[in-house]
Amino acid sequence: MMDRFGATRLGVWMIKHVIAPLHRLLYRLSGGRLFASSGAGREVLLLTTTGRLTGKDRTTPVYYLRDGNRIILCNVNPGFERTNPWVINLRAHPIARLQIGSEIAEYQAREATEAEIDLYWPRLIQIWPAYESHFQKSGRRAIFILERR
Repeated sequence: MMDRFGATRLGVWMIKHVIAPLHRLLYRLSGGRLFASSGAGREVLLLTTTGRLTGKDRTTPVYYLRDGNRIILCNVNPGFERTNPWVINLRAHPIARLQIGSEIAEYQAREATEAEIDLYWPRLIQIWPAYESHFQKSGRRAIFILERR
């Protein structure tokens, strides 16, 4: 049910304006002990990017994949919204701070190559099926590979 809701306009709005801020707050307050997973194999981290215009830190909870030492992040535009700010910020300033559980570290980000997209896309869809429906509507996705500095 959550997968279908996340693919709707209302679901996207709720995630962005209600669920993500609450998730971020509880994740931080618990030192990463709460809400580091949202069930069904969905691991969550806190991604802190530097605002490309403001220079201020911006933090958002994001589902992720781990592949060895690499962290893979994905954002798919649903077609009825602007590009997610963390994507734009990461493109402008590719150094990010990740909190995974209680561990906080800096990572270097880069956009995935076509071969990496082919490799990770099926796994990303397993984590959050709404990625697929959003991509079918908009044709726009951003996949990043992050490696610890």
